[in-house]
Amino acid sequence: MIEVKLFKTWIIPRESSAFGNLAIKNTGTAPILLAKDVINFEIAQLDTHLANSTSQSKQDPTRDTDFKMYVLDDHQSFELQSGETHVYEGRKLYFDPPWSEKPFVVSIYQGKGFWLDSEPLNVSRVTPDSEEFLADINDGLNFPSIWTLVTVTYKNERWLYKKSLPRERNSGGNYYAVCPLSFTNKIRVEPHQGHGIYKIWDGENPMIFDIKKSMLLEGPDEHNVWGKWTRERKQQAEADNAEVRRKKQEAQ
Repeated sequence: MIEVKLFKTWIIPRESSAFGNLAIKNTGTAPILLAKDVINFEIAQLDTHLANSTSQSKQDPTRDTDFKMYVLDDHQSFELQSGETHVYEGRKLYFDPPWSEKPFVVSIYQGKGFWLDSEPLNVSRVTPDSEEFLADINDGLNFPSIWTLVTVTYKNERWLYKKSLPRERNSGGNYYAVCPLSFTNKIRVEPHQGHGIYKIWDGENPMIFDIKKSMLLEGPDEHNVWGKWTRERKQQAEADNAEVRRKKQEAQ
């Protein structure tokens, strides 16, 4: 069972991916093979495609090459035992919904053409009500800045986005959602410890943002929704796994 958590069920123009996380529970009788590192998992095992169809990436003959390189070689994987759950940490996962707005699924590759699929998901493509520029930011490697931070408002939600900076500030650029914001507070941005780390203030609430990971390292739960869900879901998984192992041991 693949439990997918999307923290926002709408995306704006030039926002190609919905961001979230997932929990993988082995409801079968055989172990599930998973990459230990979330980056390797994203490269070699994660895919999204229309429900009830097969994507080109699923049929890609190089998939097994990536799977062998990033999962099988050098003990870079582990076996998720029957009844146990795993939650990935350290990196937001990106899911690419179809342009048609039809239901899609998140899939995990197991090698030799075999996939595990989630339940169908839906994401709407919308036009935002407003966008406000906050600050130019830099990852510490590129000069001048190639990113900006902006706020985007849609209906009853206001979100912080990282936006790639085109030659003309008001044209082009790709968007990456970071976190929800309050409606009324003024948002302030200031460098923090250099090398692509920024402190962002939502009123009196400070957050620490890593531009390279495109995620919050610290922040209140109402803003750091990815961190809150991941922390709580992992704690639940660890408790459930301990109970599964206890019952297996008693049955032996």
